This record gives sequence, structure tokens and C-alpha cells, in this order.
Amino acid sequence: MKKVFNVLFVLSFVFAISCKTNTNSQFAENNKVENTNPNTKLEVLYFHATMRCVTCNAVENMTKKILEETFQSQIGNGAISFKSINVDDSENRAISEKYEVSFSTLLLINHKSGKEEVMNFTETAFKYANNEPDKYSELLKSEINKILN
Repeated sequence: MKKVFNVLFVLSFVFAISCKTNTNSQFAENNKVENTNPNTKLEVLYFHATMRCVTCNAVENMTKKILEETFQSQIGNGAISFKSINVDDSENRAISEKYEVSFSTLLLINHKSGKEEVMNFTETAFKYANNEPDKYSELLKSEINKILN
């Protein structure tokens, strides 16, 4: 019984660490930069670790699916971009540090007047993407439409 408890504790701990989100909202105010592509209005950045849980994969897959199915023309003309970023890769260290991300995080970055407005959409994504994909789709589409309009 003790072994089972120890195994469950370790698995819970690993899961909690792998799906931890950054709740520090001040990074949005401290990291305003120029948009390098004038057509891009929205960057969707999904940060993840090498080892991912089912929900982590669902967040990425659902986000890409929603973008491709609903915002295909905006992706085609460069108004929306999506990037999946492995925080464990050293080549992604600078962008991970810029947004103070070290675990699974979904950011919607609105380029407005040459500055960034960063929205952390992680909590919503992890709450709905795997268990209520229709609800997640509705919420993500709504937020993107607010940014684009």
C-alpha cells in the first residue's frame, strides 16, 4: 500500500510540474516590443516541455485545428501566426525568458500600434481543450475575433 501511495504521489507531482502555468501577468507590461511583420496582428504562441501530458497535446492540437479551420485566410495573409515552442530546447531560451515561461503556456499576443498586448490563455485552454473542445473552440474564436476587430 505504501508503494502505491508513493508512486501515485510521484506521478501527481510530475503531472503538476509538467502542466504548471505562469500566472505572472506583469510580464506583459514589461515586454513591449516592435512588431517585425506589419501584417501580423496576432501571434499565438504555445510553449510546452518535451514530455507532455494528454491535455498539453490537446491544447496544441485543438488550437491549431481552430486556427486552420476558422482563420485560414488570416493565417494566409500573415495577420495570424502560430508557433509551438519547446521550452526545453536551448534555442528557445530567449523567447521563453522574454515571456517568463518555463512550462506549458498559451499566449495570445496582440500587436497593437507597434506594441504587444499579451493575454495568457493557458487556464482556459487547459480547462476546456481536452474535456470540452466545443467550449474551448467557442472561447478561443471569440477572443481572437475581439483582437482582430
